[in-house]
Amino acid sequence: MPNRATELVWDEKSASPEGGLNRAAIVRAAIAIADADGLDAVSIRHVAAALDVRPMSLYTHVASKDDLLGLMVNEVVGDVLVPEPLPTDWREAMRAVAVQSYRGFVTHAWALEAFGRRPHVGPNVLRHAEQSAAAVAPLGLPPDDAWLVLGIVDEFTLGHAVRGVMFDEETVRRRFPAIDPELYPHLDQMGFPSTDREKAFEEGLEVVLEGIARRYARR
Repeated sequence: MPNRATELVWDEKSASPEGGLNRAAIVRAAIAIADADGLDAVSIRHVAAALDVRPMSLYTHVASKDDLLGLMVNEVVGDVLVPEPLPTDWREAMRAVAVQSYRGFVTHAWALEAFGRRPHVGPNVLRHAEQSAAAVAPLGLPPDDAWLVLGIVDEFTLGHAVRGVMFDEETVRRRFPAIDPELYPHLDQMGFPSTDREKAFEEGLEVVLEGIARRYARR
């Protein structure tokens, strides 16, 4: 039986000296499975099969499925980090963080569910939080207000990502095949939502940022 990994290492990137299995390859394979089939499809056995290795060999690099989940989330969050330095204007910085987050979570929809399982907090998650804190810092708000502003933007971003993933046009039309205009006149007038989800997100984000500016920005 191979030696089990005893601690969670976040920054392993290179292959083993023999060019064999490593932690980074395991995480990439797990992310590919989750992207294709959802988070519940990820298991040590499925990841091992994708890599054409024995399941027990994975435990040399990843101690448990919980550790693997933390590594997966950390990797995905690394992809949504904004290139630094951040814009000095708070609106531009918060917009950049939100847009990157939205795109990342739409691409990897399973990550939204993964956060609900309380994975280990990795360095990329902390870097993302630091970028968010740096973005709101120019407003000069007390900590409670700063957290409130970040929560408003995060909740809009994550909520819109969830809606974009779960309620695409095809899904909406399948679930609501017909609207009786006599019973639901307002829904009938509105019709189906725009299929350009990213445009709708960006326009909604501007409304959110404008509201923050009106309430909190110094005049």
